[in-house]
Amino acid sequence: MAAAVFQVYNKPPPLYRLARAFRRLSLLVLVLLILFTASVAYSAVETARSSSQLSGVSAAFGSNGTIILSSTLHLNNYGFYPVEDLTLVVRVTNTTGVFLGAATIGPTTLPNQASSYYPLTLYVPISATGPGPSLLTQDQTLPVRVWGNATFGYLFPIALRFADNRSWGAPFANLQLSVGAPTLLGGTWSVPVTLSFADHAPLSDSGVLNFVVLSAGGTACGSGSFTMDVPPHTPYSQTTNVPLASGCSPAGGEVTSTFVTPGYTLVLPPEPIP
Repeated sequence: MAAAVFQVYNKPPPLYRLARAFRRLSLLVLVLLILFTASVAYSAVETARSSSQLSGVSAAFGSNGTIILSSTLHLNNYGFYPVEDLTLVVRVTNTTGVFLGAATIGPTTLPNQASSYYPLTLYVPISATGPGPSLLTQDQTLPVRVWGNATFGYLFPIALRFADNRSWGAPFANLQLSVGAPTLLGGTWSVPVTLSFADHAPLSDSGVLNFVVLSAGGTACGSGSFTMDVPPHTPYSQTTNVPLASGCSPAGGEVTSTFVTPGYTLVLPPEPIP
C-alpha cells in the first residue's frame, strides 16, 4: 500500500507579505493619482475654455472730484474642483495706455460647476495733471486687463489672465468754448461765447457751467455761465455775450470752465482762443 503524499506550503515571511502589500497599495495610489491628475487637467481646460465676461461700464460723478466707473466681472468654473484663494487685479487704462485705476477682487472661492459675479468699482481722479479729464471730453475705448492667482484642485497653483475692451462715452464729448470777434454794444465791448458738446455718457449733465475768458497774459477779461439740463446722448449748443474788461483782449488767451452741481464740481479742460 502506497504511502500518502502531503504537499507542504511554506507561508511567506511577514516582511515579504508587508512589502507585497505596499507594492499593491502603491499601485493603487498611483492609479488614483493618475485619475486625479487627469480630472484636474480636464477641469482646468474646461474652466479655461469657459467665457469670462465684463459687463458694460457705468459711470457717475463722485463728490470727491472723481469719476466712478462701475462694472461686474462674470467668471465661470465648469470643472470638478473649486477655484480657491482666488485673487484678481483689474487694471484700466485709457486709449493711449495711461493708467486710470485698479480694483482688487478676493481672496475668494469660485465653487465647482458654478458661476459668480464680482462687482468692480474704480475711482478715477479728475485733476489738471492726470488722465481723468480725457474721460470728460473724449469718447474712447478703455482697455481692461485682469490678472489673478488661485489654487485649483486643492493642490495646484494657477495663474489667470484675460483682457477686454469697453467703450466709453464722454459726458462733454468734443467740448468747445469758442470766442467770437469783439463787438461794441451800448458803449461796452463784448464777445460772443459759444458752448457746444454732446453728452455721450449714460448720465445727465444737469448743473451750471461757469467760465472765464482769459487774455494771453492770464488776465480775466470777462466771465459768464450756462445753465443746462442735458439728457444722455443729446447734443448741446448755446451762445451768450460776455462784456470785456476795459483794454483786455482775449486774443491768444484761453477759456477755463467749471461744471457745478449740488453734488460735485468738475474742472473741465481749458479751451484756447485763436
